[in-house]
Amino acid sequence: MTDIDERLGRANSHPRFLPVDQQAVNDPLSKLISDYELSQAYHDRELLDLIQKVERNNPERCSKAPKFVSRLLTHKSAPIRKSAFAACITILSFPQSPRRMMLDAYRMALCNSNYQVAQYALSLLPQFVDVCPEEANNLIKCGAAAYNKLPAPSTDIEMYLSRAYTKASQ
Repeated sequence: MTDIDERLGRANSHPRFLPVDQQAVNDPLSKLISDYELSQAYHDRELLDLIQKVERNNPERCSKAPKFVSRLLTHKSAPIRKSAFAACITILSFPQSPRRMMLDAYRMALCNSNYQVAQYALSLLPQFVDVCPEEANNLIKCGAAAYNKLPAPSTDIEMYLSRAYTKASQ
């Protein structure tokens, strides 16, 4: 009977909020992201600073960066969104990056109901095709569908689609 009591005592002595991933404990950038996720007091300016730190400080080594960045591609604030897209492209440029998660988030941004998000995502289509040539055809199809959903697409958006198609065919 004392064995059970000891196990219960030991199990309750560990803090619940510690990350299970040891890389998150050892990596200061993952720790910052964990702190952000646990805190409710961050403002857009601090979030923007954190995204820029992720982009500058080897995002391929940060275990939490892809999930963190992919959630911010459709953020309501344009500077945060733009910085998240830049970090996404940086993460995708590394061969070991979790491409599926990042590309799914990018496709969601292309098909977003907020037209500013969709237009900005379309403007980056050539860069995404450049870093992910194996997904170029799927990205261009999603880009064309997003283009058709826009209420008044500009000629710039047509130019981005054309550039993406040219890069994919090379």
